[in-house]
Amino acid sequence: MTKYVAPWILAAGFLLVGCDATPPAPTVPAPVTADSAASSASGASTCPATFDAFLTAFENDVAVQKNAVTDPLQSDSVDPNADPEPRPVTKMLAKGAVTFPVMPDSARQTKDGLVATRTEISPTEVSIKLTKPDTDYQTTFFFRKDDCWHLYRVKDDSL
Repeated sequence: MTKYVAPWILAAGFLLVGCDATPPAPTVPAPVTADSAASSASGASTCPATFDAFLTAFENDVAVQKNAVTDPLQSDSVDPNADPEPRPVTKMLAKGAVTFPVMPDSARQTKDGLVATRTEISPTEVSIKLTKPDTDYQTTFFFRKDDCWHLYRVKDDSL
């Protein structure tokens, strides 16, 4: 005598064959160290110990700039053609929309007669303002240190 097995029972049996009654062990992320956090934040293997060391690398290496720019990057500028008078404009730029180099290298700054002024906003925030005497050129770069230093805002007040 042959027993009849409903098709849905047979299908359920096939589905359960691959199931394991024990739930998977929870995954624990690897511990984050200062080096690994800096590495993932900047894309480099280490984070410079001081802002001065970071700034030198940032100014003179486009690869460092690409790794140390936040996504998105806040870009503030002035619309000189706004009516009735110029007005501030803020954009949040995706990393793919950022034009590199963001900041001119030290040789270009010297060649163009740019003067850098550093302002310590807090122990973890520093701004660098580049100006050109006797012109309206004025761009400020804002850096913040989380795991490593990064550029999070550029403010171009040039007209």
